[in-house]
Amino acid sequence: MGLINGSVTYTKFRVEEKLPKDFTDSLNTQLARHAFRDIDPKKNPEYSIGWVNAFNPLDTHLKIEKTLFGKYLVLGMRIDRKRLPPALLKARLTNAMRALAREKRVRKLSREDITGLKETLRAEMLASAGALTALFDAAWNYEAGEVYFSSASRKASEDFAELFGQTFELTLTAQNLVARAERIIDDIGSDAELATMQPAHFGR
Repeated sequence: MGLINGSVTYTKFRVEEKLPKDFTDSLNTQLARHAFRDIDPKKNPEYSIGWVNAFNPLDTHLKIEKTLFGKYLVLGMRIDRKRLPPALLKARLTNAMRALAREKRVRKLSREDITGLKETLRAEMLASAGALTALFDAAWNYEAGEVYFSSASRKASEDFAELFGQTFELTLTAQNLVARAERIIDDIGSDAELATMQPAHFGR
């Protein structure tokens, strides 16, 4: 994964709240509760997200000794997603509707018949479809409150921030250029708001 091996494009976050003094004591429980689990046709037939070992994405049995390195908590995030091509679903539904209409000897199926048929067909197709897997990693300097996430994708960053918040009950703020500059301005005591400033041109 990117942060662990090689160069990487990343998103930097900042943790807004202060950590409790016993923060590391509950890590094993928090990580186990939100570890990655395979897609379950009955519970989450299309999507699953959770933590994995950053050094071995097949390892979901996370412990402090696998994730905590000095002042850094290093985690992998795995997302599995199943997608059905709409055109294929529509074509198979059309064939299934024709077959059911012949079986019932009717010219037109009821809305309930069509809805039930579509739900059944969708469940069958999802169960046999392969999942697309996306892997990311993150390094959290929990003493400094800085988090580095190995993607610049907005959707992936939002998924990461949500999972992070659910796991640790902490809020992440993306540190883009404006956010970083506003923090510097705040640190030096200026009341200026960077987002409202206009560019200035200096010439002779």
